[in-house]
Amino acid sequence: MPPTVKAPLFFLDYDGTLAPIVDDPEQAVPHPEIPAILEVLDNAYPVWVVTGRDIAQLDSFINRPLRAIGLHGAQSGVIGREVEYLVSDEAADAIASLRASLPSLDGIRVEDKSQAFAVHYRHATDEEEARERLRAWTDTMPEMLEAIWGKKVVELRPKGWTKGTAVHRICEEYPDRTPVYIGDDVTDEDAFDALHDLDREAVTVKVGDEPTSATHRLAGPDEVVAYLRAYVDAVAEN
Repeated sequence: MPPTVKAPLFFLDYDGTLAPIVDDPEQAVPHPEIPAILEVLDNAYPVWVVTGRDIAQLDSFINRPLRAIGLHGAQSGVIGREVEYLVSDEAADAIASLRASLPSLDGIRVEDKSQAFAVHYRHATDEEEARERLRAWTDTMPEMLEAIWGKKVVELRPKGWTKGTAVHRICEEYPDRTPVYIGDDVTDEDAFDALHDLDREAVTVKVGDEPTSATHRLAGPDEVVAYLRAYVDAVAEN
């Protein structure tokens, strides 16, 4: 189990961390214990949800105005309240053009996220062919955009906005706190690396068994809940 710290600054991924991975992102409800845990943590410590989703998508899952970073760093705001888009109009237009040029493939599903989008090919009729055609398609995109390949999904986003740049910016606002970042996605690696570069202690936790630069691991949302519950117990004791 990762260590607990006295003055944490929490960065929590959503899918695969606070909620199990499911085929339909609209059905990704949080672990049953997460709402109560987030309430306690938010009352005691700074908490940020850091996600690849559009922040607005979390409103139906997390009924609490937590601060959040969305679209892997391209969005900042509060769940259920105002959200700021950080990308340029030019990059947003490029995303829209790329979305319109998506090849037609049987079984793929597009997850639109305002100024980004993801293409899931888990249920493609021919998964290998779908992946190859999507790679060829992404090779033609403008340099201001980048493709992030995940678990049978490719996400298209503006280049330069990452979870790493977001958490680095936020950490500067809390110089006396220890960052605790928990995430399962390949895009969380940017945040792990950024936190390791800070001149202070940081607890980085990879959820799952894939290669990582994080210093600790948890198997899945159940273990994430067990770890966060230790902070809840510490709050109760105080």
